[in-house]
Amino acid sequence: MPVFEQGYRPYKGTVTRRSPIPSMIWHNVRTRIRWYIWLLAAGLMAYPYAVFGVMVFLFTAGQALFGMGLPGTAGGLPETAVAFDSVRGMDPGRMLAMLTATTAEGALPLYWNVMHQASFAALVLPAVACGGILASDRTTGAMQIYFARPVTRFQYMVSKVLTVALFTALVTAVPTLAIWLETVAFSPDPHFIVRTWMAPFAIIAASAFYGLWSASVILTLSTLLKRPVLTSIGAIFLYLLLSMLGEQVSHGVGDKMWRILSPYYAIGGFTAPLFGMDLPEWLITPWLAVPALIMPLALLAFVWSRVRAVEVTT
Repeated sequence: MPVFEQGYRPYKGTVTRRSPIPSMIWHNVRTRIRWYIWLLAAGLMAYPYAVFGVMVFLFTAGQALFGMGLPGTAGGLPETAVAFDSVRGMDPGRMLAMLTATTAEGALPLYWNVMHQASFAALVLPAVACGGILASDRTTGAMQIYFARPVTRFQYMVSKVLTVALFTALVTAVPTLAIWLETVAFSPDPHFIVRTWMAPFAIIAASAFYGLWSASVILTLSTLLKRPVLTSIGAIFLYLLLSMLGEQVSHGVGDKMWRILSPYYAIGGFTAPLFGMDLPEWLITPWLAVPALIMPLALLAFVWSRVRAVEVTT
């Protein structure tokens, strides 16, 4: 007996024209804000964002305040940065080259590099916070209340996806935007903000994609497992398993293209063009869309069918 057909009494009174999605998101977020969530978020943001923040300060305001000598740029960056090649890790010379770049193509990759260092954290925090986001509604009977208001299945799904995306943004968009504001504030070049005006939009778009990927995994496991802790562990385990599988298969067959099985490379490769970056040759393949986009959408379609198939009794 699908929940959209039987199992609840539709509300017959006056219905407001305002969308219920914002209030549902607020309820989902409010009930999941715990002290350990903020502690975990702070810990995940402490590395690497704290390191990047210190490096940005030292490479900009630090030279004026302390008269510091700056590391060499190692020849700078190529005209168009390449993800996982010319832009990776925390190399001081490469970071300085991006901070002193005279074009948007040279400066924007800095923010992709900063955000992508937290690709694992982008799943860990929402997995811990939202492990029972669907399972709890099924076990407590909250779905009957939602759908009796009335709330459509589309509105219900959107509220859940956006809730996970908001927790994802805490360790992706929020600290990366803070790094952008720091670079703008301390850059000795007054035109730096003009060259990087697209950075906030690229950061938000990339964070939304991180949120979509995380939401697809977490919601899928939450529909299959009753205990939130199992959903959290399962999501983290799946990320690590795919990462290990991508590396092992690529080494086994001698083809780096198989690294797309790893979320680190799949998500990073899919978001790199938002920051004006090129992809390495081994990552230029239509198969990249399978783990990066098609799989999350397929998982959300599965969740959609599971939400409709939940059976309730009255």
